[in-house]
Amino acid sequence: MIRAVLLALLAFAAPALAQDENDVFRLGDDIYVAGGTLSLDTEGIDDAFAAGENIDLRAPITGSAWLAGRRVATHAEVAGMLVASGADVAASAPVGGDAMLMGYDVSVAAAVGGDLRAAARHLKLDAPVGGTALLAADTVEIDAAIAGDVAITANVVEFGPGASIGGRLKLATGEDEPVVPESVIPPDRIERHALTEDLQILPERGPRDWMAIATGAAIGALILTILVTLLSLIAPAGVERLARIAADRPWRTFGMGFLALAVLVGSAILLALTILGLLAAPVVLLAAFGFAFLGYLIGVWMVGRGTWGWIGLLEPDTLGERFLTALIGAVIVGLVALVPFLAWFAVPALTLLGLGALIVAWLHPGFGHPE
Repeated sequence: MIRAVLLALLAFAAPALAQDENDVFRLGDDIYVAGGTLSLDTEGIDDAFAAGENIDLRAPITGSAWLAGRRVATHAEVAGMLVASGADVAASAPVGGDAMLMGYDVSVAAAVGGDLRAAARHLKLDAPVGGTALLAADTVEIDAAIAGDVAITANVVEFGPGASIGGRLKLATGEDEPVVPESVIPPDRIERHALTEDLQILPERGPRDWMAIATGAAIGALILTILVTLLSLIAPAGVERLARIAADRPWRTFGMGFLALAVLVGSAILLALTILGLLAAPVVLLAAFGFAFLGYLIGVWMVGRGTWGWIGLLEPDTLGERFLTALIGAVIVGLVALVPFLAWFAVPALTLLGLGALIVAWLHPGFGHPE
C-alpha cells in the first residue's frame, strides 16, 4: 500500500537513472533534474526542482525554483519563490517572491521582491529586498535597500553606502558592536542584543550538564543502533543493495531523494488547498516524515557498511557483525551531528541519500543487484 501511494505521488517523477547523462523529467510545465553539472536553460518552465553538484539557472522560471548542489547560481529570473542551498550560492537574477538561501558563501546581486531569509558563513547583499530580511552569518555585508524589518545575527556586520532599512532593525552581534550609520536607519529604530547574553546560542554549561548531554547522546546512539540493526535483519539483501546503489551513483541517488521528498511535501501543500484534499494533507506529511526517517536509518547503515568494508572486513552476516556495523554508523553520524555547520548539511544529505537509494530500488527493480 505504501509503495503504491508513493508511486502515485511521484507520478513517475523519477528520472531514468540507468542513463549516463543528466536526468531530466518534465511533468506539464514543471521540470525535475538530477545529475552532476546542470545548466537549466529550457524555456517555458513553471516550477523547477534540481539537485546536483553544479547548478546554473539560465532560463526564466515562471513559478518557483528549488535548487540544491555544491555550487548554485541563478542567471535568469524566478517569478515565484527561490529556495537554494549549497556551499556557494549566488542569486544573480531577480526573484519575484521570497528567497530562502543557505550555504557557506551566499551572495544576492539581484532584487528580491518578497522576503529574504539567508544563512551562511559569509553573506553579501548588494540588491534591494522588497519585504523583510532574516539574516544569520558570521559576516554580513549589506549595500542595498531593505523595505521591511530586518533581523541580523552575526559576529561582523558591515553597511555600504547604498544600505538602508525601511522598518526596524534587530541586531544581535558579538562583543564588538557594529556602527550603524544614520543614513541606514535612525538609532531609535535599532534594537541591539549581545550574542554572549540573552541571545547566546551555546550557553556555558557545567560538568553535570555536559555529562547529561553525553549520556543522552550515548542512549540516542544505542537506540539508533538497535533500529538500524533491526532494519538490516528484516531486509539483509535489501540494505546491501541500497548501499551499492548509493556508492555507484551518489549524486543521482541524492537527487532522487531530494525530488521524492519535494514531491511528497509539495503534494501535501497542494492537497491542503482543496477541501477534500485538506483531510489527506496530514497523512501525506506523515508519510514524508516516515520516509525521511527511513532514509536516515538507511544512511546510517551506509556509513557503517562503508567503514566496515574500508577496514577490510567481509560483508556482515551474523547478528553481532550487523550490530557492530550499525554501531559504527551511529557513532560516526552522531559525532558529525555535534559539529556546527557541518551537521546542518551532512545529516540532511545523508537522509536524502538513503531515501534516494530506496526510491531507486523500488522504481528500478534490476538496478543495484550484483552482477
